[in-house]
Amino acid sequence: MPNAGPAPPTAAAMTDLARQAGFAQCVTLLRKTLRLAPVGWILVAWLAWGRTPAANLATWIGIFAVLWLANLVTLHRLERAGPQVDRDAPALIRVAVFDGLAWGLLVLLVMGHDRILDSWLAVVLCGVVSQNAPTYITYRPAFRALVAAMWATALVSATVIAERLHAAPQLAAGLTVYFLLLVNSMQLISRRVTEGIRLQLENAALAGQLEVALQGMERQATTDPLTGRMNRRALDTLLARYIQEGRERGARFALLMLDVDHFKRINDEHGHPVGDQALCRIADRIGTQLRSGDSCARYGGEEFVIVLPRVDAEAASDIAERIRAEVASAPLATRPPLAVTVSIGVAEYRAPMTAASLLARADRAVYAAKRGGRNRVVLADSTSFEPSR
Repeated sequence: MPNAGPAPPTAAAMTDLARQAGFAQCVTLLRKTLRLAPVGWILVAWLAWGRTPAANLATWIGIFAVLWLANLVTLHRLERAGPQVDRDAPALIRVAVFDGLAWGLLVLLVMGHDRILDSWLAVVLCGVVSQNAPTYITYRPAFRALVAAMWATALVSATVIAERLHAAPQLAAGLTVYFLLLVNSMQLISRRVTEGIRLQLENAALAGQLEVALQGMERQATTDPLTGRMNRRALDTLLARYIQEGRERGARFALLMLDVDHFKRINDEHGHPVGDQALCRIADRIGTQLRSGDSCARYGGEEFVIVLPRVDAEAASDIAERIRAEVASAPLATRPPLAVTVSIGVAEYRAPMTAASLLARADRAVYAAKRGGRNRVVLADSTSFEPSR
């Protein structure tokens, strides 16, 4: 019975794979996004220059830079090790918290000195969260951690500097509403994206199973089930390709036809199962003498055809003699062990031969070898090669 291949993954397994793929994607995208953080520092510095104490601005950038470097190191380590959601989720949550904390400190250290600046920086905070949303869309817990850390830090900071922060309650309320709406909308989008990843993985798995099945069917259609060698169909296709190359580019190749001597006697005396064993062992011995690129096919009951590219009749005859000697060198590993010989006909392709005419030439050479006493190699339209004694 043909191998049915591995069982398809269960729905739970595909969901887990989608969760893992989403986590890995989040790690990769977050590392790229964090590299743009210095652009945000430059924007804040440009907006705040001359409107807030330089020491405050420098302190905020310094704290942010330390947390930013720590986050990049963590993400680099995760990518090198290969992100695993069950193992690395706490580390990614920590990265998101540090990022949110750094941006939330903007309220404490930079805001509260200029009303117009405070409005601009509130917009910057909202823009930062919006900019990060696509990065975290495949791993929502980290996005919630980012928003929670930024919101909590900004809220505490607004309380601390409430005396000098213009419209502190309005700022806190506005950020709260915006963050809640964004987190809520992210929930639905994230689920759909994760579901899309799961469907992609399922489609890829189905495509892989289909490819394996098709390859198996192709092997069955082109392989002799007994010996594992090419069958007649595959041989016909191979010969058509070589003949086309020979006609168009003058490519040279030769063909060996091999017939097992007295094979009917083996079946009559020992039974067909032993005969099948003998054919398999003979096919194995043929394979030991073939070069890379040579092909062997089971042509009929006890006949094999070997296609030898890039050789002339003389070189093909040498290979045929090695095969003949190898088969006859020792009894086959059958039950009982059998001493077997083969007769081989050699034919070289010459344009404008067809596959049928080339096979016929080799077949006539095999019969000449049989008539000449068997266990020998005969070159088509030439004299025989006597076996070594």
